[in-house]
Amino acid sequence: MSETARALRAARVAAGMSLADMARRTHYSKSLLGMVENGQRTATSGLVAAYERVLDARGLGEDVNRRELLAAVAAVLAGAHTPEPVARLLDGLTSAGAPGGVGRSEVAAVRHATAVYTAMDLRYGGGVAADVSSGALRWAVSLLDAPMREDTRIALSAAVGALADRAAWTQFDSGHGYAARRLFTLALRTADAGGDPDLRAHVVLDMAAQVGDDHPGDAAKLVESALADNRVCGPERANLHGVLGRHLARSGDKRQALRHIAKSEALAAKGGETPTWLSFVTDAHLDSIITRSLAAAGEHGEAIRRLEDLLPRLGTERSRARAGRMIGLADLYARTGRLDEARALADQAAAVLGDVRSARSAAALASLRQRMRGTTGGTIV
Repeated sequence: MSETARALRAARVAAGMSLADMARRTHYSKSLLGMVENGQRTATSGLVAAYERVLDARGLGEDVNRRELLAAVAAVLAGAHTPEPVARLLDGLTSAGAPGGVGRSEVAAVRHATAVYTAMDLRYGGGVAADVSSGALRWAVSLLDAPMREDTRIALSAAVGALADRAAWTQFDSGHGYAARRLFTLALRTADAGGDPDLRAHVVLDMAAQVGDDHPGDAAKLVESALADNRVCGPERANLHGVLGRHLARSGDKRQALRHIAKSEALAAKGGETPTWLSFVTDAHLDSIITRSLAAAGEHGEAIRRLEDLLPRLGTERSRARAGRMIGLADLYARTGRLDEARALADQAAAVLGDVRSARSAAALASLRQRMRGTTGGTIV
């Protein structure tokens, strides 16, 4: 039994109050109070405060905290191992709720969280970043209910939208389609409320990726709708044109695909400023997007040349992208009859994926290996 359980039970018994009376006066159920006093459930701070109030036991909460801290230290120093799961230590911890007001510090914190989870996704993959980013997003969304100035609300909505988009992408990369769809919808709504055309366009771009493999025509229409907003910055427009080229190529419209790829290259070469949350759209990122579109359009030789040049520029901070591009290059080697090189590069990609949790990349590698299995010569398609 925990020190909290002992203290609460002792205080109630000393006051001569039955468990039923305690339940009636605190408005907690008798069964819940019984489980808390038996150590089967964790006492929340609110429940301890209710005991203090009903029993007029001032300082009970502080005494409970003191007892639990002393017991925890004593157990560790004695080398004692409790069978209680570590996760139980989180029981009873609740959010303090929306603050009395939201200002620039909260907006900055949400933006910082977006940068952190973007870096985590690029390095370790969505499987690692998904759960932790979703926790940060729940906190960020709760801020929207707090009172704030209108300009702060607009900035916060944009910041939450960027964080939601990153959280959605990590779920997508983890293979969790339903969660990704829900979070992308949240991202789109908050981006719209934040009045950020670049963010809104990027969310639509990411939503298109979720349907692009099976329905490239639908994906192309989504990206085209994002491009219709002339306020979108140059680097993001380059991103949009590049991805649109891939969807069009997969739809069978190679001519239009190459036209958009050319536009993407021209905009990428021109450069331009990007919002802070879009910092991952680097020259290497755009080069990767364009190269994948060229491969989809059947320009295998040019795509191979570009990928061979690109891979050395992708360091450990972009391990997920590195693994994906290695798989893409291995696929192109196989399609052009270079099967030994394809198999060797697939093995290297598997080694990189040992430190990356990306369901999409793992599935792509498994598909490639399945197509190469048993092939001794020629090419695969």
